[in-house]
This record gives sequence, C-alpha cells and structure tokens, in this order.
Amino acid sequence: MMKKNYKIGIALGGGAARGYAHIGVLNAIDELNIPISYISGTSIGSFIGALYASGNLKTFEKEVRSRNSFMKDVLFKLDPIFPKLSIINGNEVIKIFKELTYIRTFEELNIPLTTVATDIVNNVKIESKKGDLINAIKASIAIPGVLTPTYINDNLCVDGGLIDPVPLQSIIDMGSDRTIAVNLYGLQTSKKKDNKYNIVDIVDRSAKIILNNVTHLSFKNNEPNILIEPPIDQFYGWDFHKANELIDIGYDAAKEILNVNSELFI
Repeated sequence: MMKKNYKIGIALGGGAARGYAHIGVLNAIDELNIPISYISGTSIGSFIGALYASGNLKTFEKEVRSRNSFMKDVLFKLDPIFPKLSIINGNEVIKIFKELTYIRTFEELNIPLTTVATDIVNNVKIESKKGDLINAIKASIAIPGVLTPTYINDNLCVDGGLIDPVPLQSIIDMGSDRTIAVNLYGLQTSKKKDNKYNIVDIVDRSAKIILNNVTHLSFKNNEPNILIEPPIDQFYGWDFHKANELIDIGYDAAKEILNVNSELFI
C-alpha cells in the first residue's frame, strides 16, 4: 500500500524513439499503484508525459503496438520545409497529440506537468507549466536541424535535451518529496565489439555519452530517489519500428527497481 501523502514526481528524459520505454515505465508505475503527483519531460519525455497526464497514454500505446512503424511513418511524412532552420516542420507529430486528446493547455491536465526546452540563442533552460501545451511540446521535441525551432514567448527554442536531458530539478521545484528519474541514455548494455562499429555507431554513441554524462552531472546536487535506466543502449533514436521491444524493456526495468525500492514510498 502506497502512502498517499507523499508527493511523488517523475522526470522523463529525452531519447527520440527510445522514449517508447517511458510507456513501459509508466505502465509499471500504474500496476504498482504508485500515485504520481508531478511530471516533467524533456523532448519525447514531454510528449509521453503529456499523454500520461491527459489520461490518453494507453490509447497511444495501442496504436504504436499495433502499427510498429506508426511514429516513423508520421515523422517522415512529407512535411518538409525550405531548410533554413530545419528539414521537417514537425506539425505531423503534434497532429498525433491533437488526435488523441482535446486538451490544449497545461491547466486541463490531470497531473501537473513541466516541459523543458532550450533557448538556442541565449543558452537558457525554458520551462513551461501553464498556458499553451501544444506549443510547449513542439518546442521541447524540436531536434536541432531536424524539427523546426519554436518560439516560447520571445525565446527561440529547440529540444530540451541540449540543456537538461532528464529534468529532475523541475519536479523538485514543483514540490516532489520523492523523485523518480528515467534516463534513456544509460550505457550499460553495449555489447558491440569495436571492430563492428561504423560511422553511424560512432556518432550515435558519442551523443549518448555526452547526454549520459550531462544527465549524471545534473544529479550531483540532487540525486533522484530512484533512477531507472532501461537497458536500451542497443537501440537508435530512429528505431520507431521497435515499439513493442522498447515498451517491454522499459516495463521490466521499472518493475524490477521499483519492487526493490518499494520502501521509499511506504
């Protein structure tokens, strides 16, 4: 039995297609009856977090499980723009959210949410927690050079992963006294031998190393009560066709660590 007066927050990190693992993590949390009071999200974490906070994550999960290439098909639909700031507009991704829920503002969500984006001009973290939810998600998921930067007020914003890959501080600031952080850039499962690496592997792993190190450095002042790092190092950020595997791995990883640390919530 979970102690209801704990304010439990969960920080969902970025990771593109690897973000499907968040669905499994949240499924495990629901199964264990852990009541979430606050959510923060960076990049795909903001998208998944908003769906969970709106009560529509299960619908999205059914869609991606039944059509394994669902998000890949959406992301690479003919949505190109003249490549001044990016190669894809990103409106098709936002269209998914709009089709899953009528919610358009933070205030309508069932659970308070903070999304994180990066002011690309001023190198500043931009948190959104009220007003236009759709615009905040679009800014948070704007992978530099791929999806169009979005203005939040007067700030030109891109993917929040550049400045805060797993926004733990955001849920602390919201009032959490128990925290769960989900880092999708853990490096514990790479089994590929160095002579099998190609240029794609080098670039992908370099990005993971940077983001994983930035994440753990950001935890120096405030360690999460529980850190979940699903063993998904073998997956690429564009593996949208591997939804079932990623969701299941996220579920198994979360269930194991949450069961072991259940006393934190009692």
